[in-house]
Amino acid sequence: MTEEIRIIDDPKIIKLVTDETRRAILEILRVNRLSVSQIAGILEKDQSTVYRHVEKLLKAGLIEQSGERKEHHIPEKLYARTAKIFFLAPGLDAVPGKDLLLKNIEKSSGEVAGMLEQMGYGSGDDDATNALFVEMEKVVSKKLRNLGPDAHLSFYTLWKLQTAIIMLEMNRDPELAAKARRFSDAFGKI
Repeated sequence: MTEEIRIIDDPKIIKLVTDETRRAILEILRVNRLSVSQIAGILEKDQSTVYRHVEKLLKAGLIEQSGERKEHHIPEKLYARTAKIFFLAPGLDAVPGKDLLLKNIEKSSGEVAGMLEQMGYGSGDDDATNALFVEMEKVVSKKLRNLGPDAHLSFYTLWKLQTAIIMLEMNRDPELAAKARRFSDAFGKI
């Protein structure tokens, strides 16, 4: 059964997901059930390489065998993701591959800044934007790790939960509040 959202806080699994090929496999399995040979064809990689990555993802519980197909009378296993969305809640200081996660946060922060500019909020400040999103990631990840494994989250519930956590923590955490003010001030200048 595919969950809508799965929170991942195990540093070993998070490190596993930082690999570019495994991320690509998870991405193409977002909408399709595919065999190793199909995945290899899409990624233009050797089947044995893809198979090794698939085995690691299976062992980590990120994908599962979801059926079988026959190609030229040869059965092939089909694989699918175990969740539509994987939310990484690592605790940034504890995870191997921290630099890759920070680079990903920085990239998405830049994308958000660009979208805000398109909406007429001004050009902002890249440092202020990145500092706020890194701090928010730390705060939200820490809180989400407290959820039990049986917490079934939809996309909208997770979005509302993240927003609520940030709003509540800004009242409790002066560092987060200061970074939010710096971000807001930078985008407020038009």
